[in-house]
Amino acid sequence: MAVPNDRRIIYSAYVIPRDEETTEEGITTHAVLDTNIGKNFGGSGIVTITADQGGDGWVSYEHFKNTWDLDTTSNWEDDYTCWDGTLSVVNGSPQTLRASGTVLFLYVKNVGSNEAKLALEGDEYDILIPADTSVSMRVDSISAANIKVDTTSGTTEIEYIIAT
Repeated sequence: MAVPNDRRIIYSAYVIPRDEETTEEGITTHAVLDTNIGKNFGGSGIVTITADQGGDGWVSYEHFKNTWDLDTTSNWEDDYTCWDGTLSVVNGSPQTLRASGTVLFLYVKNVGSNEAKLALEGDEYDILIPADTSVSMRVDSISAANIKVDTTSGTTEIEYIIAT
């Protein structure tokens, strides 16, 4: 019989190709499904992560029960407190989300008002994350110390998961 994994992340994403219709008067109306493509793009997956991520270093929330293994007061599933939190990112001060480990899964959501940028290796920013958008990916060979987040200007807030 198979042994279940201690911890895993189940994720999915899809995109529906759309096009906007423009009337003869030049007025843009509602978006319609692009019939030339005729299908959705997307996928899903499961990432098996390390059984003990240890503390709050792998997510942006901070909570008094963020280390489940050390919680002796009650069962975490009986605690109805919302777990939330953000990381403030200031332009010109890149943030490393986790100091060590090989990253298996990365999720970054920009909940602020300025554009964030994400570097997967070193100081070259590969991905721009506009306000109110997110990016998630399965990664298998990137060192956590190389993943950095900065902004294109000003300050923004992000939520993240970076699992090894």
